[in-house]
Amino acid sequence: MRIHAAALACSLLVASGASALEPKQLPPKHIYSIGDSITRAFDAYLPADNLNLSWVNGRRSALADLFGLPDVDSHQQRIRANFGAAGIRNRTAAKNGASVEQFVEQARGVRGDDTYVTVLLGGNDVCRDSVLDLPTDQEFAVDFANGLVETLERLPAGATVQVMAIPDVKRLYEIGLDKKALGVVDCSLVWLTTELGFPCGSMLSPRNTAADRAYVRQRNVGYNAIMQFLTALGALAYPDLFVSFSDLTFTYPFTQKHVSDIDCYHPSARGQRLLAEGTWEEGFFRDHEKLD
Repeated sequence: MRIHAAALACSLLVASGASALEPKQLPPKHIYSIGDSITRAFDAYLPADNLNLSWVNGRRSALADLFGLPDVDSHQQRIRANFGAAGIRNRTAAKNGASVEQFVEQARGVRGDDTYVTVLLGGNDVCRDSVLDLPTDQEFAVDFANGLVETLERLPAGATVQVMAIPDVKRLYEIGLDKKALGVVDCSLVWLTTELGFPCGSMLSPRNTAADRAYVRQRNVGYNAIMQFLTALGALAYPDLFVSFSDLTFTYPFTQKHVSDIDCYHPSARGQRLLAEGTWEEGFFRDHEKLD
């Protein structure tokens, strides 16, 4: 299977003329995203899922152009622009509320002819009901390692995998203190509903102390370090794949405009656009950035 996939990679590269690809790297035209509500663009523009505004799977329609709706220039759009629309397959396994514990389950949907897989999980491991609910390093590492191996084992030679860091949830809290939902309600009032089940009580609950929030951020950093290390090991263990880790999702100093005006929690349409552009530039296809 690996030999056949490598031969297919060479033939596709010649046919596509994608000269900036690495030798034997497959064009990323069969997309599969693993993730949570961020990848589903929950509350990015309209309430609930906005899959057309997903940083990776988002698509642009004539209707969106007609009404001047947001455009995120997603990875899917960039792939269409730079590698051609023919043969594009765009799938997501992302589920709202998913944690790293569900990584294996989502990875089981990877097909043997997928050529580009993205992984953005872990936000719901940092964001628990309380500080006491956060997984241990061992629990997190085992779940992530199992999911990553399940993903890499299912892919053909030449496929690309990009893992994204967990966003900085403490920065979300800090900039949200001065933000209003729908322009009228303080985000801090929205966050009061953590007592009723609103996500991320571990960071956003008014009952938390400064020490609690510092601890949660420490875990945020620690989980990212675990993912980066295991992703690097995965790249070594599967040399016929192209595996990378992007930390822009954590390090970029995002602002209020990048946070949803609906729930003061998820990325806004602008935030999704930022994720799309930054992670594309940090990935293997940064030389294919020109859009129509």
